[in-house]
Amino acid sequence: MKHKSLLALLLMAFALVGAAVVINGFRKEVEEKKERELQELKDVLVPLRFREVEKNGGKIKAELYFYSYLEDDIDKSFMSDVFEKQKPLNSLTVELEGNELFIDCLRFVEKQGNIFKHDVNWVFPYRVFTDSIPPDQGVLIHDVYASDGFPHIYDAFNLDGEARERVSEIFSQIKQYGGIGPESELRKVISGNAVHDISNGVLRFQTGRWYSLIVHIKKGGVEYVAE
Repeated sequence: MKHKSLLALLLMAFALVGAAVVINGFRKEVEEKKERELQELKDVLVPLRFREVEKNGGKIKAELYFYSYLEDDIDKSFMSDVFEKQKPLNSLTVELEGNELFIDCLRFVEKQGNIFKHDVNWVFPYRVFTDSIPPDQGVLIHDVYASDGFPHIYDAFNLDGEARERVSEIFSQIKQYGGIGPESELRKVISGNAVHDISNGVLRFQTGRWYSLIVHIKKGGVEYVAE
Protein backbone atom coordinates (compact mmCIF):
# COMPACT_ATOMS: atom_id res chain seq x y z
CA MET A 1 0.00 0.00 0.00
CA LYS A 2 2.80 2.36 0.86
CA HIS A 3 4.39 1.76 -2.54
CA LYS A 4 1.08 2.44 -4.29
CA SER A 5 0.57 5.65 -2.32
CA LEU A 6 4.11 6.77 -3.11
CA LEU A 7 3.60 5.98 -6.78
CA ALA A 8 0.35 7.95 -6.81
CA LEU A 9 2.05 10.93 -5.20
CA LEU A 10 4.88 10.79 -7.75
CA LEU A 11 2.43 10.62 -10.63
CA MET A 12 0.52 13.58 -9.21
CA ALA A 13 3.76 15.54 -8.81
CA PHE A 14 4.76 14.81 -12.41
CA ALA A 15 1.30 15.86 -13.58
CA LEU A 16 1.54 19.15 -11.68
CA VAL A 17 5.04 19.81 -13.04
CA GLY A 18 3.83 19.03 -16.56
CA ALA A 19 0.86 21.37 -16.20
CA ALA A 20 3.12 24.12 -14.89
CA VAL A 21 5.46 23.68 -17.86
CA VAL A 22 2.54 23.90 -20.32
CA ILE A 23 1.10 27.00 -18.61
CA ASN A 24 4.50 28.71 -18.47
CA GLY A 25 5.12 27.83 -22.11
CA PHE A 26 1.77 29.31 -23.15
CA ARG A 27 2.39 32.44 -21.08
CA LYS A 28 5.85 32.84 -22.63
CA GLU A 29 4.41 32.45 -26.12
CA VAL A 30 1.79 35.14 -25.44
CA GLU A 31 4.41 37.51 -24.03
CA GLU A 32 6.75 36.91 -26.98
CA LYS A 33 3.92 37.62 -29.40
CA LYS A 34 3.11 40.89 -27.65
CA GLU A 35 6.79 41.80 -27.67
CA ARG A 36 6.98 41.16 -31.41
CA GLU A 37 3.97 43.40 -31.94
CA LEU A 38 5.58 46.12 -29.87
CA GLN A 39 8.82 45.89 -31.81
CA GLU A 40 6.83 46.38 -35.00
CA LEU A 41 5.42 49.63 -33.64
CA LYS A 42 8.41 51.50 -34.95
CA ASP A 43 8.89 55.22 -34.83
CA VAL A 44 7.66 56.49 -38.19
CA LEU A 45 4.57 55.67 -40.24
CA VAL A 46 3.82 57.19 -43.66
CA PRO A 47 0.09 56.69 -44.34
CA LEU A 48 -0.34 59.35 -47.02
CA ARG A 49 1.41 61.07 -49.92
CA PHE A 50 -0.24 63.89 -51.83
CA ARG A 51 0.35 66.55 -54.43
CA GLU A 52 -1.52 69.45 -55.92
CA VAL A 53 -1.86 68.68 -59.61
CA GLU A 54 -3.38 72.02 -60.54
CA LYS A 55 -4.10 75.28 -58.74
CA ASN A 56 -5.66 78.13 -60.71
CA GLY A 57 -8.83 80.16 -61.03
CA GLY A 58 -9.69 79.61 -57.38
CA LYS A 59 -9.71 75.82 -57.74
CA ILE A 60 -7.39 73.07 -56.51
CA LYS A 61 -6.99 69.59 -57.97
CA ALA A 62 -5.06 67.21 -55.73
CA GLU A 63 -4.07 63.54 -55.72
CA LEU A 64 -3.85 61.54 -52.50
CA TYR A 65 -2.20 58.11 -52.24
CA PHE A 66 -2.51 55.96 -49.13
CA TYR A 67 0.23 53.61 -47.90
CA SER A 68 1.23 51.40 -45.02
CA TYR A 69 4.93 52.21 -44.82
CA LEU A 70 6.70 51.76 -41.52
CA GLU A 71 10.32 52.50 -40.63
CA ASP A 72 12.52 53.30 -37.65
CA ASP A 73 13.84 56.36 -39.41
CA ILE A 74 13.30 57.90 -42.83
CA ASP A 75 15.89 59.69 -44.88
CA LYS A 76 13.59 62.43 -46.09
CA SER A 77 15.79 63.27 -49.05
CA PHE A 78 15.09 59.85 -50.56
CA MET A 79 11.34 59.63 -49.99
CA SER A 80 10.48 59.66 -53.70
CA ASP A 81 12.86 56.76 -54.36
CA VAL A 82 11.32 54.77 -51.50
CA PHE A 83 7.78 55.15 -52.78
CA GLU A 84 8.62 54.23 -56.34
CA LYS A 85 8.91 50.70 -54.91
CA GLN A 86 5.85 50.89 -52.63
CA LYS A 87 2.40 49.97 -53.92
CA PRO A 88 -0.34 52.26 -52.55
CA LEU A 89 -3.35 50.82 -50.76
CA ASN A 90 -5.65 53.14 -52.68
CA SER A 91 -5.80 56.64 -54.15
CA LEU A 92 -8.20 59.54 -54.45
CA THR A 93 -8.38 62.62 -56.68
CA VAL A 94 -10.25 65.67 -55.41
CA GLU A 95 -11.19 68.93 -57.10
CA LEU A 96 -12.19 71.67 -54.69
CA GLU A 97 -12.95 75.38 -54.68
CA GLY A 98 -10.25 77.38 -52.91
CA ASN A 99 -6.64 78.51 -52.94
CA GLU A 100 -5.26 76.70 -49.89
CA LEU A 101 -5.50 72.97 -49.27
CA PHE A 102 -5.98 71.36 -45.84
CA ILE A 103 -5.73 67.66 -44.97
CA ASP A 104 -7.26 67.01 -41.58
CA CYS A 105 -5.99 64.10 -39.47
CA LEU A 106 -7.49 62.81 -36.24
CA ARG A 107 -5.21 61.56 -33.49
CA PHE A 108 -6.01 59.07 -30.74
CA VAL A 109 -3.36 58.54 -28.06
CA GLU A 110 -3.48 54.96 -26.77
CA LYS A 111 -2.09 54.92 -23.26
CA GLN A 112 0.18 52.14 -22.04
CA GLY A 113 -1.88 49.09 -21.07
CA ASN A 114 -2.32 45.35 -21.41
CA ILE A 115 -2.16 45.33 -25.21
CA PHE A 116 0.56 47.92 -25.85
CA LYS A 117 3.24 48.47 -23.24
CA HIS A 118 3.96 52.04 -24.29
CA ASP A 119 1.83 54.96 -25.46
CA VAL A 120 0.87 54.73 -29.15
CA ASN A 121 0.04 57.74 -31.31
CA TRP A 122 -2.69 56.49 -33.68
CA VAL A 123 -3.26 58.97 -36.52
CA PHE A 124 -5.94 58.72 -39.22
CA PRO A 125 -6.20 60.95 -42.34
CA TYR A 126 -9.80 62.12 -42.02
CA ARG A 127 -10.88 64.76 -44.54
CA VAL A 128 -9.79 67.33 -47.12
CA PHE A 129 -11.02 70.91 -47.20
CA THR A 130 -9.84 74.38 -48.28
CA ASP A 131 -9.91 78.02 -47.28
CA SER A 132 -13.22 78.25 -49.21
CA ILE A 133 -14.75 74.98 -47.97
CA PRO A 134 -15.14 74.63 -44.17
CA PRO A 135 -14.12 71.37 -42.48
CA ASP A 136 -17.68 70.14 -41.92
CA GLN A 137 -18.30 70.40 -45.67
CA GLY A 138 -15.00 68.82 -46.68
CA VAL A 139 -14.40 65.48 -48.39
CA LEU A 140 -14.14 62.54 -45.97
CA ILE A 141 -11.22 60.27 -46.87
CA HIS A 142 -11.06 57.69 -44.04
CA ASP A 143 -13.01 55.03 -45.96
CA VAL A 144 -10.56 55.15 -48.88
CA TYR A 145 -7.94 53.18 -46.94
CA ALA A 146 -10.28 50.91 -44.94
CA SER A 147 -12.27 47.72 -45.40
CA ASP A 148 -14.13 45.41 -43.01
CA GLY A 149 -13.80 48.10 -40.34
CA PHE A 150 -9.99 48.05 -40.30
CA PRO A 151 -7.73 50.98 -41.39
CA HIS A 152 -5.20 49.32 -43.68
CA ILE A 153 -2.66 52.10 -43.26
CA TYR A 154 -1.69 49.99 -40.20
CA ASP A 155 -1.21 46.73 -42.11
CA ALA A 156 2.55 47.04 -41.70
CA PHE A 157 2.16 46.38 -37.97
CA ASN A 158 0.90 42.84 -38.69
CA LEU A 159 -1.55 43.14 -35.83
CA ASP A 160 -3.99 40.35 -35.10
CA GLY A 161 -6.28 39.17 -32.33
CA GLU A 162 -6.88 41.66 -29.54
CA ALA A 163 -4.50 44.27 -30.94
CA ARG A 164 -6.22 44.33 -34.34
CA GLU A 165 -9.65 44.49 -32.70
CA ARG A 166 -8.50 47.43 -30.60
CA VAL A 167 -7.34 49.41 -33.65
CA SER A 168 -10.64 48.64 -35.40
CA GLU A 169 -12.49 49.89 -32.32
CA ILE A 170 -10.51 53.15 -32.30
CA PHE A 171 -11.12 53.57 -36.03
CA SER A 172 -14.86 53.10 -35.48
CA GLN A 173 -14.79 55.98 -33.00
CA ILE A 174 -12.78 58.12 -35.43
CA LYS A 175 -15.49 57.69 -38.10
CA GLN A 176 -18.13 58.90 -35.63
CA TYR A 177 -16.21 62.08 -34.80
CA GLY A 178 -17.95 64.41 -37.25
CA GLY A 179 -21.41 63.56 -35.94
CA ILE A 180 -20.87 63.95 -32.20
CA GLY A 181 -21.49 66.94 -29.98
CA PRO A 182 -18.82 69.08 -28.26
CA GLU A 183 -19.60 67.52 -24.87
CA SER A 184 -19.03 63.95 -26.04
CA GLU A 185 -16.33 61.88 -24.37
CA LEU A 186 -14.82 61.29 -27.82
CA ARG A 187 -13.96 65.00 -28.05
CA LYS A 188 -11.75 64.53 -25.00
CA VAL A 189 -9.67 61.66 -26.42
CA ILE A 190 -9.50 62.56 -30.12
CA SER A 191 -7.67 65.62 -31.40
CA GLY A 192 -7.16 67.05 -34.88
CA ASN A 193 -4.07 68.01 -36.85
CA ALA A 194 -4.66 69.94 -40.08
CA VAL A 195 -1.79 69.59 -42.54
CA HIS A 196 -1.91 72.63 -44.75
CA ASP A 197 -0.11 75.06 -47.00
CA ILE A 198 1.40 77.88 -44.92
CA SER A 199 1.14 80.62 -47.53
CA ASN A 200 3.05 83.19 -45.51
CA GLY A 201 5.32 80.73 -43.73
CA VAL A 202 8.50 78.85 -44.57
CA LEU A 203 6.93 76.34 -46.94
CA ARG A 204 4.21 76.41 -49.57
CA PHE A 205 2.85 73.44 -51.46
CA GLN A 206 4.38 73.53 -54.91
CA THR A 207 2.14 72.36 -57.73
CA GLY A 208 3.29 68.97 -58.96
CA ARG A 209 5.54 68.26 -55.99
CA TRP A 210 4.90 65.29 -53.69
CA TYR A 211 4.52 65.70 -49.94
CA SER A 212 4.48 62.91 -47.36
CA LEU A 213 2.52 62.80 -44.14
CA ILE A 214 4.79 61.58 -41.32
CA VAL A 215 3.32 60.12 -38.14
CA HIS A 216 5.59 59.69 -35.11
CA ILE A 217 4.09 56.60 -33.52
CA LYS A 218 5.89 56.64 -30.17
CA LYS A 219 6.81 60.30 -29.73
CA GLY A 220 3.49 61.67 -30.95
CA GLY A 221 2.93 64.39 -33.49
CA VAL A 222 2.29 64.74 -37.21
CA GLU A 223 4.24 66.58 -39.87
CA TYR A 224 4.59 66.72 -43.63
CA VAL A 225 7.77 66.80 -45.66
CA ALA A 226 8.46 67.76 -49.26
CA GLU A 227 10.02 64.98 -51.33
